[in-house]
Amino acid sequence: MRALIALAAVTAIAGCVAAYPIDRPSDYTAESNLGTCQVALPQDWKDRLSRNRTEVGSHEKVVVVAADSDAGTTLVKTTRNRTTELVLHDHGKRQQVMAVQNNGQLFGVEFDGRWVTFSTTPGPADHTTTTYAWDSRDDGAPVQIGDSGAVVHNGRAAWSDSLGVHVYDLAKKKDRVVGSGKRPVFLGDAVLWQQDGRFRAEGALPDPLKDAKPGDGVASDGRTVVWAQGEKLHAWREGWTEPRELAGIRTSPKNEGIVFPRVSGDFVSWQSGSSHITDVRSRATVHTTEGSYWLEVHGGALTQQGWRVAAAAPLAELSALPAC
Repeated sequence: MRALIALAAVTAIAGCVAAYPIDRPSDYTAESNLGTCQVALPQDWKDRLSRNRTEVGSHEKVVVVAADSDAGTTLVKTTRNRTTELVLHDHGKRQQVMAVQNNGQLFGVEFDGRWVTFSTTPGPADHTTTTYAWDSRDDGAPVQIGDSGAVVHNGRAAWSDSLGVHVYDLAKKKDRVVGSGKRPVFLGDAVLWQQDGRFRAEGALPDPLKDAKPGDGVASDGRTVVWAQGEKLHAWREGWTEPRELAGIRTSPKNEGIVFPRVSGDFVSWQSGSSHITDVRSRATVHTTEGSYWLEVHGGALTQQGWRVAAAAPLAELSALPAC
């Protein structure tokens, strides 16, 4: 099923990724503070999103919060009549994962093509977090795995809490604490995390990452790790001799910096006042100024979030961004 979405933002909390709604006016625009290669939104991107677009009612919010590698299976967060559902749409099949009373109670959804992890809170005034795992092949009830939002990759979940960095085998239900730190991500079979402003790993840390100084924003799709370092967005993947600078922004007193990166294949989405999509290959960036074109990557999908607009397109069908 083609994904349905409405406008959302992503907030990092204790190493997890949490989705919260942002209501922007329909005429919302944002000035660009991009200091590196900027290109226009390609027409084929607009066309793909337009063909997979659904108008969202004035009293509902529909947000794609995760997708598999080809965007054929999506996790959709839908709010209607004060009830929010997390639903898996798999080629016409619909499975409810969880329902809560308030939109802000359900966040941090991650998906590896089989396993879903997500977090909830008891209510708007109670921020106690419970994190669950759900097996889409089993269609059973979600199982609590911790109390801090997790990332998931190839059947393993990772999160950090007061005890350290956890790696949890979802099939075996086996938990290991592998070190001290925060914000773990998966890179191949390895788990990376941050400690004292540096990357750490359970085994040998790749040499090109030893001098990196990641900020709060770190993400990985299992192949490529991206991070904000000052006013620059950096990336590294196996085979590169050193990290590459993908994009940068101009310093401004009102600048929020580079926040909330997400990576899938050759595309990285990130935020700085508005949404940006950077192509790892050309290091060109699309900056979106209008509220109806708030873009993010989720798994194999490019999602469009906007004023009563829902759309998504498979990343594999999109043209590469040209170099400046």
